[in-house]
Amino acid sequence: MPGSSSFSSSARQQARDILAKPPYRTTPSHPPRPLAGVFHAIGRALNAALGGPARWVYRHLLVHVGHGFRSAFGGWWVVVLGVMAVALGVAVGVLIARRRVRVSARGSTARSTEGGTEDPHEIERRAEMAESSGDHETAVRLRFRAGLLRLQRRGVIVNQDAQTDRQLSVTLHSPTFDALAGRHEMIVYAGDRATSVDAATARAAWPRVLEEFRSGDAEDVPVGSP
Repeated sequence: MPGSSSFSSSARQQARDILAKPPYRTTPSHPPRPLAGVFHAIGRALNAALGGPARWVYRHLLVHVGHGFRSAFGGWWVVVLGVMAVALGVAVGVLIARRRVRVSARGSTARSTEGGTEDPHEIERRAEMAESSGDHETAVRLRFRAGLLRLQRRGVIVNQDAQTDRQLSVTLHSPTFDALAGRHEMIVYAGDRATSVDAATARAAWPRVLEEFRSGDAEDVPVGSP
């Protein structure tokens, strides 16, 4: 019957309306966030501590730098900035690599020679490689180490690791050694920049120091030689 059908349709609509409202339908809840308060507090603290300086740097430095790049290079300023960033990264990488080589050489020069574990011939070979690659500081360090090892093997000095360069100068009474030791101290401890002249001087002068103490001393042989 038409009236019955209309009543049924109205009843179904009323039922849907009732079920669509609370408490029959609830809005989906968010997943629990127990650390939300902690993260919000950290964010507020960082904004209070760094927000002001960061905004100042942006307004007074970065904005002006950006305008300068755009004025100088036009639409290419992004490319130029990218090239500069890459070049800076490469330069930093080279400096870090050279620093690691120097630290490695410093560790080598500080290592004890008890038991004859170091070969001055091998150290000299590494010094030649460092000099040929332009690392003059490492070349000076290694040649100084090789020279002291040879003097110790000949009995001229007892334990060079336990003595400073100045103490060794007093022991050896060698003007040539004094000059090498003075320059070595300036490079290693005073941070003076080593040059190609320093590397060449060490290469030429150490044989003269060894020659001064060659007479009557033990033969200088590589580690492991019969």
